[in-house]
Amino acid sequence: GVDPDHYVGDFHFVNLSAPAYWAVHLDMVRLGGFLNMSSTQVAIVDSGTSLLVGPTADVRALATAMGAMPLQGFYIVDCNQTVPSIAFTLGGRDYVLEKKDLIVERDSGFCVLGIDESTMPMWILGDVFMRQYYVQFDWGRQRVGF
Repeated sequence: GVDPDHYVGDFHFVNLSAPAYWAVHLDMVRLGGFLNMSSTQVAIVDSGTSLLVGPTADVRALATAMGAMPLQGFYIVDCNQTVPSIAFTLGGRDYVLEKKDLIVERDSGFCVLGIDESTMPMWILGDVFMRQYYVQFDWGRQRVGF
């Protein structure tokens, strides 16, 4: 259910493609208006994962296009630089994350982005995503609402 003290509005539901993992069909990942990716069609919505985690090649391509540099397992950008938004298209609807949504830490003028690589062929939409979009897990109907 949904606690009306914490959320008011309509949900856009996406059916689960693999219920055991809260996996949904991922239509596309888009960076700004210039890079569309769809190397995987699976996204797991997971409150137990802190970051956005994606296939290594996808994450590296996104990071390069964002102007992010790898440093000790993290991707960083100058906090003053412009960074394009990332959109995850689920059920035909875009869920956009702006630079401010992606930042998980600031240090000495550098911003650490909440993006990580994985060898798994899927995206994991963790807390970085879920901080921006209220999620309803509907086990009875085998779907996730955003």
